[in-house]
Amino acid sequence: MQRNPIFNRYSFAGLGATLIGNGIGRFAYIALMPALIQAGWFRVEDATYLGAATLIGYIFGAPAANFLIRHFRVGQVIRVAMLVSSLSYLGCAFQDAPLVWFYVMRTLAGVAGAMLMVLAPPIIVRMHSAKVKTRISGVVFSGIGLGAMLSGTLIPLLIYHSVVSAWIGMGVVALVTTGLTWNAWGATEPLSGSRTAPATFRNMSRSQGMTVLLILLAYTFNAIGYLPHTLFWVDYIVRELNMTFVSGGLYWATFGIGAAIGPVLTGFLGDYAGVRRSLLIAFSLKALGVSLPLISSHPLALFFSSLLVGIFTPGTVTLVSTYTLESVGYELHTKAWSAMTLSFAISQGVVGFMMAYYAAHLASYSVLFAVSASALVVSIACILFTRPQQGSEPVSQSVS
Repeated sequence: MQRNPIFNRYSFAGLGATLIGNGIGRFAYIALMPALIQAGWFRVEDATYLGAATLIGYIFGAPAANFLIRHFRVGQVIRVAMLVSSLSYLGCAFQDAPLVWFYVMRTLAGVAGAMLMVLAPPIIVRMHSAKVKTRISGVVFSGIGLGAMLSGTLIPLLIYHSVVSAWIGMGVVALVTTGLTWNAWGATEPLSGSRTAPATFRNMSRSQGMTVLLILLAYTFNAIGYLPHTLFWVDYIVRELNMTFVSGGLYWATFGIGAAIGPVLTGFLGDYAGVRRSLLIAFSLKALGVSLPLISSHPLALFFSSLLVGIFTPGTVTLVSTYTLESVGYELHTKAWSAMTLSFAISQGVVGFMMAYYAAHLASYSVLFAVSASALVVSIACILFTRPQQGSEPVSQSVS
């Protein structure tokens, strides 16, 4: 075991996977969206639907990951998904390409992002001791926030040169991260190569099954809770509040800073205060953050809204993944987490597409913030009814 088991080549490889798959693959587009509209690349309707296309792609990523790991090593699948996500941004740098081309690129980014979210965190967590599992999850999922932070700071700078340079810049960041973490995935054990008989959901007790169902429902509604911020936040600030694109980028960077530190903060909180209690705190503060734009558009309200939703967007993912692990054990973790990712993806894809449709016809985004805050209240109620399970089974291997 390394002297510092939390920060090592494997946890950083997991961080790189979530940075590419969601931090850049998904969230960089949010910072780009108003610039694409103002520069005449897309109409408002097309730009919002392109954001939703990534969510639709996300739905297919989880089953695709489960299919591919039956035939290939998990490290190989992760590497390919990283490349696909990176190339999807480079592929969008062709302004004269037909609109369908951009739909394909953004959908592929969603598929690759979901695959990375399904495969990378479980395999990295199971390589570490149980006592640091939540903190390891925190390091891995902090990549989401780092990607959002990078996009919020780099894209406004790149935009002044050209929109093309912004697409290329994000693709290059993703490619460089892929190269830096490439070798680490060669040392990971394939998820399909378990040394024991594969576990099934039928082995769970009734209490376990009910807990997992409630966690899944909470996570499903959580997918609705963060949609306005992760689809329209910069556009809301720039076009509805008539602020500058730089201001929009700074608020998005604030979201990214929160998202970068959120998984680590919630990881420490989960290890020391308990995952269930931490989830209730996280969902409550996230609901507050989503509700703040309904109360005020003062810069302080926007700052705290960006920060709170940023902290608890990947932070809740960390806690849900760990709570699932505690409830079902390591052997079922990947299967259960895949089911939750799929449910999350369907929820955010369907509701995100509906929000994209109505956003183009609404005078204000306020209605969408209200819907999302209400969904997070349902998430809180679901976790309140769960029963904490016994600790998970011993890990099969450790980082040495």
